[in-house]
Amino acid sequence: MKRIKWIAALGIFLIAFSLNASAKKASHKNKAQIAYNQGNYAAALAMWEKSIAKYERRHKEVKCPYYTKAGMAAIKLKKTDEARQLFEKAIHSASVSPVAYVELARLYRKIDNLSLEIFTLENYVKKYPDGGAVKAVRERLFATYVESENWDEALKLWEKLPEQVKNSIAFKTDYLKVNRALKNTKVCNRMSSEILKSDPKNVTALDWKAKKYFWLAENRYQAELNAYSKNKTRSQYVELLRVFKVVTVNFKRSLYYFKKLYSLQSTAENANYLGNIYARLNDDAKAKYYHYVAEKKKTAGK
Repeated sequence: MKRIKWIAALGIFLIAFSLNASAKKASHKNKAQIAYNQGNYAAALAMWEKSIAKYERRHKEVKCPYYTKAGMAAIKLKKTDEARQLFEKAIHSASVSPVAYVELARLYRKIDNLSLEIFTLENYVKKYPDGGAVKAVRERLFATYVESENWDEALKLWEKLPEQVKNSIAFKTDYLKVNRALKNTKVCNRMSSEILKSDPKNVTALDWKAKKYFWLAENRYQAELNAYSKNKTRSQYVELLRVFKVVTVNFKRSLYYFKKLYSLQSTAENANYLGNIYARLNDDAKAKYYHYVAEKKKTAGK
């Protein structure tokens, strides 16, 4: 009978001890969160780091629920390297969350690690297609695709962007770059016209228009010149003169856009185009001037 009572007493003691330990553990958790909520980020980070250390000592990082919380505290303290390391662990642990991916991508952007930023953003979209930040993540992902020249991926993602975003000049400009790289001429013609209506000084759109008309004129000019050199008949000469009038119109259109472009970007390339256009328009003085400027800028690395 005494033995039974002793066992019962021991059981009660163990239960009480376990409850007390759990209460202390819960209290520790709450203290860290309370400290964070009160703006005492250093104290919160210290407590979460202590909890994290216990998991890591037992090699149970995957089950650790504190990495994201600690990462947020580290951000508040402007400890960006520490925050990045915590979020890198968070996305492979029990504390994984949309916030961890968003913050990690932002930190990769801060250190200019474009490939890891793209990887993180892509994972967010895959894991949280209906996440609260998915629109903003897709917008940034599109920009990173353009920046890294992942043209095909950018084109696929374009269709998933909200109309309001696709109607912004910045995104239209990037979309123009994508289609220019993929040689989607019709889209580029339409998009460049749309952009210039709202932003007459848009360099990307001006560059497309200027080169479009230049090469329309130059290619036709060279084709007719070659045809005449092979068949110098009166009828071919008449055709050559007719074509010269047509290409002159396009050279003048190109000149209009290149003059605007040059006022915004006075590069060696743009100066050379201006020189070539003036040469085709028989303005030898201006052709000579811009070719001289182009050569000078090229030598100076401009």
